[in-house]
Amino acid sequence: MTGQPAPTALAALLHHARRHVPHYQTLIPPEPVTAENAVATLRRLPLLRRTDVRTERPRLWSAEGDARRWRRVHTTGTTGAPLEIVVDEAAQQAELAALIRHVRRHLGAHTEPSITHLTLHLASASRASVAADPPGARLVKWNLSRAWQLPDEEFRSAVEDLHGQVITVMPSVMAALCDRLGPSCGAGPRLVVLSGEQFTPGLRERIRETFDCPVTALYTLAEAGIVAHECGGTGTYHVEETGVFLEVVGAAGDPLPPGVAGDIAVTPLVNRAMPLLRYVNGDRGRWLDGTCACRRPGPRLQLLAARTQHALLAEPEDRGVRSIDLAKLCRQLDLGVTRVTRDGDDIVVEHDDPCPATPLQRTTIAAALRSMLGAGRTVRLRRVEGAASGVARPTADPAPVRPAFLPPADIAAWARDVLHGRPGVLAAVLTGSALDPAAVSRFSDIDITVVIDDDPCQERWYALAAAMNRHLATLRVNVTEAAGPARAPLVACRLLAERHPILGTLEEAGLGWPTVPEVVGEARFWAQNAESVLWTRLTAADRQRTDPVRDAWLASRFCLDALRYRLLSEGVRVTAAREVLYRATEFGLPNAPVVRHAFAVGREHRPPPAPGSPEADEFLRGALACVRWLGGTL
Repeated sequence: MTGQPAPTALAALLHHARRHVPHYQTLIPPEPVTAENAVATLRRLPLLRRTDVRTERPRLWSAEGDARRWRRVHTTGTTGAPLEIVVDEAAQQAELAALIRHVRRHLGAHTEPSITHLTLHLASASRASVAADPPGARLVKWNLSRAWQLPDEEFRSAVEDLHGQVITVMPSVMAALCDRLGPSCGAGPRLVVLSGEQFTPGLRERIRETFDCPVTALYTLAEAGIVAHECGGTGTYHVEETGVFLEVVGAAGDPLPPGVAGDIAVTPLVNRAMPLLRYVNGDRGRWLDGTCACRRPGPRLQLLAARTQHALLAEPEDRGVRSIDLAKLCRQLDLGVTRVTRDGDDIVVEHDDPCPATPLQRTTIAAALRSMLGAGRTVRLRRVEGAASGVARPTADPAPVRPAFLPPADIAAWARDVLHGRPGVLAAVLTGSALDPAAVSRFSDIDITVVIDDDPCQERWYALAAAMNRHLATLRVNVTEAAGPARAPLVACRLLAERHPILGTLEEAGLGWPTVPEVVGEARFWAQNAESVLWTRLTAADRQRTDPVRDAWLASRFCLDALRYRLLSEGVRVTAAREVLYRATEFGLPNAPVVRHAFAVGREHRPPPAPGSPEADEFLRGALACVRWLGGTL
């Protein structure tokens, strides 16, 4: 056991589970549960394994509580479909409190930390909040996958936002970051907290070389939150006893003495939404005898190097690739790995995705495997077709996942195959942010415009667009006759200025450049409408609940169109975002730094501010000033 594990909390959890959770109503004896007998009562229960959670999931939900405030979390799915766990608000707050306690152990008891969680998860969303307790603690989740598309110099500049922050991150993501930044990157975080995967001492040293800051670790589970915290750099852990009761058990669930390796069984003490009593996920460990150097009482936990599953690739000196760690990373990157093998001295990762791996997928997988197997290893990715899976690959996220930065040529080639020879199609082009990976945001669509010689409202065109949309997430197919874009001058200019050809040409289809007076006329009407939209959003009563990333993206869209109208009104036929922003300095744009920051946050090239904060409101204020500036120049 873990010394004094808050027996009162354990007794209350068992009482709740017996009354409100169907799965436990017949398992927990009817006798009163007290602080004195809570541990003994718990240990009479059978171990709860992943298969049990999957089959019993509806009966593990509590019949009491406000389900609208519960959060759903998912495991990696290394043994099949991911597990979905629901977590109540109290458990979410307890996890945050445990993280802050851990940070304060390293930085001081009165620290009000600014914590940034870094991820490369293609489907995750950057967000920020301010903790109620302790007040002022800023919490940010920053998805680096879009900033990763920036050129090296711009990426280094983006990472400078981590200066003075506490970083929490998976070891594989940090390994990729160290690979790209190299030694002495100058970002200067206060502390790096690793969690979610096991890692080698070599990675700890590389982080210190790259960021010149201390490194610590947490033992976390998606199903249970923070389970234990590393003591110093010793590689041993103290259990978070206010949040979990932890056992090291044998196959029959019997508790094991110090020094004997066994399965780790975790009972989260706070979560009432879905109690998991004696949950075993496959991690192994053992208790260590003796007093810790930090003089904290109670036994110390040592995590063992592998789960019960065999390592996918074993190396000398206890190095290897664990299926659980690789599955976590592949789930983030939406990559279907089938096998990890050797080719001479090289490590080869085989995957069966329909498209070649993206640069982000290649660099991240390679960095992660080097962190597990040694910095000098060469890692190659190879796409194979119809391979038998040697890896328990994760299924897709429950929410739709957008494509992983597909190159424009690949999208155009696919669309060309679909549209070639179809009667009535005059031309087709790919436009918008899909042409520039650094301009893609999580709100971006992949725009394909198909110009036809017929009425676009016919059923066959609806069916075509729907069929294409089903093939590619976030695709927007616009079917129009040539006269359609001609009635919207900015749309026509963008089609002619920003395009990757698919079929034919827009000029041959009958689309020409609008005149300057046509552009100016549309710009005046647009500016009046845009000012009204921005004012309404900026003065809304629910500003505290709005998404700053979406506000930044919205502000950037209005600013970008205002700048496009200004250029086009002077006869400059430029509409691509990067070039428009470059030319913006020529016009004395008001609040230019705020506008540039809005673009960076909207594209997740910078971490977001907290909802309702003055910094978040600046995005819409800057856009409003930009729109008014345009109206005054026309």
